[in-house]
Amino acid sequence: MNGIQTTSSLPLTLPQTTETPAAAPRADVAGVAVETRAAAPQGPELPALNTAQNKADALRQANEAARRTVEGQTTYESKLADQRWQAAIAGGEQPVAERLNFQRGALTRAQDQARDMQTLNTQQLKSGLGALAQSGYVMSAEQQSKLQADIADVFADAPPMAREFAAPMLYTAPAPGAAKDMISDRELWDLISESIGNIKDGYLGVYENVVGKYIEFYQEFSDILSQMAGWISSNDKGDKVTLNVGDLYAALKTLKEKYENTELFASTADTPEKAKEEAEKWAAELGLPKECVKEQPKGSGRYVVVIDTGPVDKMMKALEGLAGNKVPSQGQKVEMDNAKFQSWQSGFKAQEENLKNTLQTLTQKYSNANSLFDNLVKVLSSTISSCTETAKSFLQG
Repeated sequence: MNGIQTTSSLPLTLPQTTETPAAAPRADVAGVAVETRAAAPQGPELPALNTAQNKADALRQANEAARRTVEGQTTYESKLADQRWQAAIAGGEQPVAERLNFQRGALTRAQDQARDMQTLNTQQLKSGLGALAQSGYVMSAEQQSKLQADIADVFADAPPMAREFAAPMLYTAPAPGAAKDMISDRELWDLISESIGNIKDGYLGVYENVVGKYIEFYQEFSDILSQMAGWISSNDKGDKVTLNVGDLYAALKTLKEKYENTELFASTADTPEKAKEEAEKWAAELGLPKECVKEQPKGSGRYVVVIDTGPVDKMMKALEGLAGNKVPSQGQKVEMDNAKFQSWQSGFKAQEENLKNTLQTLTQKYSNANSLFDNLVKVLSSTISSCTETAKSFLQG
């Protein structure tokens, strides 16, 4: 198989090397060199292509399942928090605890299973690409060029962090037509396999951890909302409201202390300066404030990104204001008129919405990262399918 070499939008810099003794030039009757392949109907090429194709398709299914389960859990927790808030403020019915625990457990198990399958299928695709690299199959210049161009398209508008993890596949080309425009198929498949692992573990994996930790954090905040009905009461006339600021404050304080140092990302850079820079990049990528970048432990040179507990801080400050600008004592209650209560309620709800919006935003960012990963796998699947058809045609011919 020999095609006209084209310059792709993502040319690579390494030199073309001989793929296999099975592919060698010969001269046709006109004296033009063309590429041939030794006929090997029982050779490793077609089985390797079929295996890689199956693994790519399985990974795409796992990617979709992982996305659905994460989005489903976030949607459930958001609706549950709204229901609990309405029950506390308007006297609605609280969700049945037994049913709630069952639903949460089912969603968590489904999410864990989907992620495990995604990880397993990623490893299997990497192995499949490794076998394909060793099989001796040689793409045409057009196929290789299109593969490189399609990969470039996938990452054209990707976030900088994603492009960093895809770096093995992305090279700056020399002048068009230079001898180094193409690399061997074996090298290309190995680079793609490496990048798939890097993106899954170092990019998508971070988002998986971030969303998982934020869901846990938001679940425990939602559990506080479920107790609100017992902390709010009104007098017989309905013109005064009593709020148990002490118990609400204590619950929020416990939540904050549990999660304020929860690590979403920990840099493994070899110097404190690089570690801080990497942590700051990830905080920006996640849309979290700079205050979420911490040196942990202090003086260690180890930098991490932690959960943003700022909205919980503001809720606690508002309760201190109701208690006379001091930390409320356990069980302390404050009576206020409806206008003052409505003002406090609006501020509290605004911070609850901030927590919810952060969770939903991070979930969307996770979905985007998952889609980026899936689009790369889609490109590989399409390329392998094209190569399979070419191999079949050769064997039949």
